[in-house]
This record gives sequence, structure tokens and C-alpha cells, in this order.
Amino acid sequence: MLYVIKNLSAYHLEGSKAIFAGENGQLEVVIHTSNLFSIFYIFDESIVPPKINKPHAALLSFNNIGDALSWDSVVEKDNQYELIHGSTRILVDKATSRVDIYKNDVLFHGGEIGHKDLVVPQYPLRVQLGDMQSNARQAIYGKFNFRLEEADAFFGLGEKTGKLNKRNRLFKLFNRDALGYNAETSDPLYKSVPFFIKANRVLNNICGFYFPNLQVDEVNFGVESEFYYDVVLSSGPFGYYVITGDHYREVLSTYCKICGLPALPPLFSFGYLTSSMGYTEPDIAQEKILEFFARIEQEDIPCEGMYFSSGYAKAENGERYTFVWNEKKFPHAEEFIRNLRNRGYRICCNVKPGILLAHPWYDRLAKDDVFIPDNDGSPLISYYWGNSASFIDFSRKEGFDWWVNALKKYILEKGISGVWNDNNEFEIEDKALPIQDVKNILPIKMAEASFKALRSFYPGKRPWLISRSGYAGLQRYARTWTGDNVSSYDTFRFNIAMGMNLGLSGLPFYGHDIGGFVGPIPDEELLLRWCQSAVFQPRFVMHSWKPDGSITEPWLYPNRLSDIRNFIRIRYRFLPYIYDLAIRASETGIPMESPVALEFPKDISLQLDSLDRMAGDAILIPAPPEQGKDEVSMKLPDGINWFDPIPQIIYKGGETLRFHYDLGEIRYFFRCGTVIPTFYKIEAIGKSLLDGYEFIVIPPAEKSDIDLLPIACIHSEDDGESDFILGSFWRWKMEYTMEEENCYCLNITQTESVDDKHNSSVFRKKWRFLVPDGFMLYDGNEVEMGNSVAFDFDKAPKRLSLRIKGAYRNKQG
Repeated sequence: MLYVIKNLSAYHLEGSKAIFAGENGQLEVVIHTSNLFSIFYIFDESIVPPKINKPHAALLSFNNIGDALSWDSVVEKDNQYELIHGSTRILVDKATSRVDIYKNDVLFHGGEIGHKDLVVPQYPLRVQLGDMQSNARQAIYGKFNFRLEEADAFFGLGEKTGKLNKRNRLFKLFNRDALGYNAETSDPLYKSVPFFIKANRVLNNICGFYFPNLQVDEVNFGVESEFYYDVVLSSGPFGYYVITGDHYREVLSTYCKICGLPALPPLFSFGYLTSSMGYTEPDIAQEKILEFFARIEQEDIPCEGMYFSSGYAKAENGERYTFVWNEKKFPHAEEFIRNLRNRGYRICCNVKPGILLAHPWYDRLAKDDVFIPDNDGSPLISYYWGNSASFIDFSRKEGFDWWVNALKKYILEKGISGVWNDNNEFEIEDKALPIQDVKNILPIKMAEASFKALRSFYPGKRPWLISRSGYAGLQRYARTWTGDNVSSYDTFRFNIAMGMNLGLSGLPFYGHDIGGFVGPIPDEELLLRWCQSAVFQPRFVMHSWKPDGSITEPWLYPNRLSDIRNFIRIRYRFLPYIYDLAIRASETGIPMESPVALEFPKDISLQLDSLDRMAGDAILIPAPPEQGKDEVSMKLPDGINWFDPIPQIIYKGGETLRFHYDLGEIRYFFRCGTVIPTFYKIEAIGKSLLDGYEFIVIPPAEKSDIDLLPIACIHSEDDGESDFILGSFWRWKMEYTMEEENCYCLNITQTESVDDKHNSSVFRKKWRFLVPDGFMLYDGNEVEMGNSVAFDFDKAPKRLSLRIKGAYRNKQG
């Protein structure tokens, strides 16, 4: 039977909550902040059990959103109720319980679907009761329909294929082991997030929607109708959060404040690491691993370590037994790992939640009640990794606690630095099982358990944790990557969009297997283009599994080794900037890498599906060329001056550049009026003192560069791995002021400092500042210091000012 909440007839206020009573239930509209509202439909108990009206606790984690506000006014009119707060006006239709949200008189959400002559959904939510199942559980389906505008574009939902704008796509929201997926069309993949952003550059509005529900079945962005988009749920709660804003950053930051801010990974995890089943699968695994690190050192390539694939736990019979080391391959694993650590390398171990029936611990674990139960209470048995297995039940204390303790005892005590949660999609298809109610939260609880183990074993250190699968909230514990991608040029390009979409879903710490995981050996062009693209991405890892046993490594093509070495070294040079972006992401949710069209929404000439992207505020990265080509066309965002550091040319925003992009170079553009922190010395983080920084100073070309971006740089320094809390790091704000034409002052002010508890006395570092051709640096006494100047500090500087005179020598546009 179908139910709707309709004919609202009365209302009352409970603080920030407005409650409207009607037939079949009530509508609750809450104002949380000036741009955050929740809209929940609460059906009568005879229709929907009250217990499913409340979101799962793991889906909400309110961080510093302030106290709930109150409405300025609530007015009842003939056909609707009007709620007002500041510039926001919400209209509630009495007949249908539809909610329309206006900001500055612009419709952001809601509105009547289509027109009177169309047969389209009249009610925003319809709930239908399914058949009673054998376990006395009744399915309850809900479908939301919302008005769709012609220029609406959509982003988010987690790890989704295809172009960046998800308009005219339908997506499922469950997780699948998607080995070798088609990066243009496959769905679903490994991660689902019931949050999306709707942007309309013509109507100048942007808003976000978060459904705190573990059973969101699908989201349809206009496939069913050109007049509406819809969200289908297979259980409650039947409600959502709406976030309005002037920019996508405001929307995304608010989402992360209610779902959880991203956990900051350690600095070294942003360096170059390798992984392949070809290292740990062979009987001579230790020899293969040592060969790799010897070659890395021989070729003078900075590297942080290795992700161990599951071959270390592969028994003699070919089965993989979680936490059980193969002692023939690793007879003295602890000593082996310790020796690698002493050489500056860290290891992250692959772990899986499935315990095969032949696992030596299976019977004991079954007695300890750590597995997901079947309907009869016995362990649920499913096909997994070539045989039958049961899964750890992270939703219950028994399973959660066992995992924490086992991870410490069998993995971390070996000297392992990080944890790689893998094959954790929990593909359980029996709809009658009670675990279905919380199945989507299992990867999050697994991440939480691994996070807890790392925090306990390495107190005071930030966990190095990566998870293949996830749902809303994964960002609170782990970083991620786009799974088992294919070695193809199409996958490479679509992975760029997939990564940015993850960032727009609140998962800023993502990456891709460089060169592709499965499929053919990447050809020379593909490997080089992938390395170019990854230089400014959140993760730089080569990871592969090839039929012939070959491994994607920097020397795969000896004639191109110097180019790939150079790309890796460029990444290390820019690691301070990349790390600053990671810190910002952990504090705000703003992604490290973002599409130009969303960063500069007023420039509607920028294509929504463009692979041109920004790394933070300062660096513009062009899309890679089409396969087999070396020419690139890029539209520069309007109203901003851009500096090309290779020919030392400045360009006016708004023009389209066409340039040659060689396989052996890396192209990027600096935004004028910024400062980019880099490392003075290029070396692996695991072998570095982090004591030398070079700041690339890109002066404003005109005063408007300062007006549009008042803060040129926020730069932080710490030890790269301790808990990032107040008192553990130094921070400086860098700003330009214009004194006269072609004369600027760069003012650097310390805003945070390290306290005595965190060894505040240790700051012996060199800072060097570098300006482009045409500029000179001066001290406070007008003494010329050249185009670069270095300072040796034994204490963290509180204030520093540099005068900059000159102009860009080469101008175009």
C-alpha cells in the first residue's frame, strides 16, 4: 500500500524544529545553521515503526556547527506555511508537504515539478509497504522526487564512473568488488556516499543533500524524467539534510561538519610508494622486496615504502588466511620489517575481513561469536576469494574487539606501520538477513576498528590507514583509492574525474593505481601521462597485478626512467604544498584537487566536465592530452592572472591556451598573488629532517589579484606524523599588500605555534624565497637582496616582511 503525508493542518515549534501535522504523519523542518536544514517525514506508527525514523549514529558526527538557531518567523497562509531566517525563506505546501527553499529569493530546492498538464509525482515522498518476509521483517520503500531544472548539474555519491557531471545518470548505492571495472559506465563500485551536490550556474545556486540512511538504493539524476530527479530508499529514516551556499566549498565543508571531518594521514603517506602482488606472492617474496628497494636506492628515487599485498598471508595450499603469516616466505617477519624501517621504509599490510572455512582459527572464532550470523544464528557462509568464508561482524562488540586485538598482535607487533583494509565490500545479497539493515556501515566500522588498533599501538601518532570500500563517514578514519582499475587510456582519464568526484563526496584523500592494476602492461605513453597527472594528486602509488608477473615500476621503460624519476622528484619538491592542502582538507573538508568550473562558478564558459583542475588555490593543472596526441587546449579561468613558470609568461584569464605537452615534462600554472611552499632538498620523508623549505613567490600582477585572493598562503609545519592538534604545529599566514604600482610587500605572520609539550625549542630550519624573472626582493632598509633570499632560523619566525619590486617580463593576453 502507498502512503504520503498530506493535508497539513497544524504546526508548532520545539526550539529550532517546526513540526507540521497532517494525514498519515508529520513533517519536521529544523534549522541547524544559517545554511543547514533538515527535512524529515515521520509517518504514523501504524505505517512506519518509530525505530527506523532515527539515523544510525555512525552517519552523523556534528563538528563545530554551533548551537541550533531559531526561526525569525513562522507564518501560516492559505495554502502554505512560511518559515524565515535571514535571507532564507522556506515554504511548506499544505496539500503535498512539499518543501521549497529560497535564498535571496532564488529557488535552491523544491518547487512544483513540471506543470499542471503533466502526469508527474505530486508528492515529494511516497512510501510503500512491501511483503512480510520469513523473518517477520517488512520491507518499507520510499521514493523522493525533486524538481529538476534544465541547467542543474550533479556531483558526488562517492566513487562513480563517467564524466564529472552526473546529470542523466542513475546510480546504485551499494558496494561491489569491481575488479577491472569500466571507468565510464560500471556501477556500482567500491564506495557509496549518500551525499551529492546540485549546482546551477545559470540560476546561480548551489546546494548539497545528505541522506543519513544506510539503505539508499539508488539516485536518479534525470534518467526517469527531464522534470525531476529522485532518491529511492528501502527503509527509513525518510529524511535528508539540505545545505545551501554561495560556493561548493561552503556546501562541502558543512557536509563534513555533520558527517565527520577527514582524518589527516601522516606526511610520508603522500610520498611515492609501491605495491604489487608480484612482490609478496612468490616464494622468494623477501628477495623480490629487497630487490625493489635496492634498485630504488641505486636509481636515486625517493620512496617511502610498500603496500604489502595479501601474498604474505597466502598459505601453501593457495588460500589466504587473514593475519597468518607464511613463515616459509617470511621466516623472521619482525626482523625483516625492522630492517626495512631502519633503512627509512614503512610497510602497510593488506588485511581482509573474510575468514575462510579452512583458516586455522575458524572454529575458535565461530565459538567466540565474531562472525556475521545467518538467520539461524550460525555463522553466515559466503563465497570469498576462491572458497567459502565467514565475515567478521564489525557491527557487534565481539567482532569489533577481536579485530582490534588481532590486528595489534599479528600485524602491528611485527613492526608494520600501516593497515590496508581490502576486499571489504561485504557483498551479502540475502535480503532476509538482519545484517542488511547495517551492511553499508560495516566498512566504516572495520575502518574504525583498524583506526583504533593503530591509535592504541602507536599512541600520539596519526594512523596510516587505507580502505577500499566505504560509505558516508569513511573519511573520519581512512584514506582510499579507486580500486582495481584497468591499464587503459580511457580509464586513466575517467579516473581523474572519479577522483575529483570522491573529493566532492567528502573523501579528499584518494588516489589511483598509477599505470592501472589489471589488464595489459601500460604502454610508455600511458605510464608517463599517468605519472604526470598524479604529481599533484593526493596519492602517488604504483600498484599492479599482471598476468605475466610483471610489475609497474619506474624503470619499466629504461629509456623513460629519468622522466619518471623527475616526476617523482617534482612531487617531493611540492610535498609541503600538497601537505598544506591535506591539512586544509582535514580541517574544512575542502578537497585537495577540484574542477575549475566549480572553483570559478561565475565563469560559465568553463566546461563542467573538463579535466582541468585546481590543486588548492595556487596551481592550475591542465587535462592530459587525448591518447596519441601532445597538444593541449585549456581555458584559463576569467578575471585572474596566471603565470607559466617554464617560459616565465603571464596570461590573462579568459583566454584559451593551446600548447605542446611533451611526455617528458610536467605542465602547471601558478595563480598570481600566491605563495607555494616547496622542499629545498629532495629526499624521502622517511630519511628527511624536514629542515629546508623554498617558497615560490608569485607576486600579484595587479591589485585585483589581491582583492580576489586576500590570503596568498596558509603554511603549516610539524613533524609530519604526530597528532595534528593545537600546540603540535607552527602555522603562518602570508598576505600581499600593494604599496604602489609594481611594488608589493609580502607579510608573513605566525598564527599558531608549538608548545613546550611538543618540543617548541626545536626549529632549526632554512627558508628560502624565490621570485620570477623581472622581480627583485628587498629588505626593510631598501637593500636589494636579488631574486632569491635565504634565512636560517633557530626559532620559528613570528613576523617576516619582504618587499617585492618589478613586473612580469613577458605578458600575453
